[in-house]
Amino acid sequence: MALVAERWGLIPELQSFAKAGKPVWGTCAGMIFLAESAEGQKKGGQALLGGLDITVSRNFFGAQINSFETRLAAPECVKSFGSTDDFRAVFIRAPAVLTAGPGVEVLAEYPLTPEEAAAHGRDKVIVAVRKGVLMATAFHPELTTDIRWHQAFVDMVRQHSQQPDATPPPLFGNLGRLPNRPTDLPVYGKAHMATEAL
Repeated sequence: MALVAERWGLIPELQSFAKAGKPVWGTCAGMIFLAESAEGQKKGGQALLGGLDITVSRNFFGAQINSFETRLAAPECVKSFGSTDDFRAVFIRAPAVLTAGPGVEVLAEYPLTPEEAAAHGRDKVIVAVRKGVLMATAFHPELTTDIRWHQAFVDMVRQHSQQPDATPPPLFGNLGRLPNRPTDLPVYGKAHMATEAL
């Protein structure tokens, strides 16, 4: 993502966009892009837009084969749109937030497995943050049928708009019940992804 943005000269434009107070939501690599600093970068480093006072660890959970799904506690901004108190989180070669500065609101955390905790010297990592009109998630809400994260972002945009919309954000309460909407797949966590001995 950063390579394409650099190649096309978009880094200064994107930085100006974010610094001008425009709403931005970064998912996965987008979280890294919005961070002020990143660990585990590729050789030669990586251009960052900055804006969020966070330090992220790129590919914190490992390579593509270490991708996984889990359910996490939903923050208030997501719970306010109804449904359940948790949400499905899909992590694909995901980053994690190691530190968050003052004013950065932690929206979601992932409790590490005992093996991960021993390897990283911590019990949990931050996987979703927000500050002002910048939001970042280490997981991919767009890969599930739960649209509450998207509703929370739209709500955040409306709240911070210079010309607020007079109509409240739609709740889309019937979207999950539409006859043509595909059902969500079950959550396949790390235990389900482990290879079995032949």
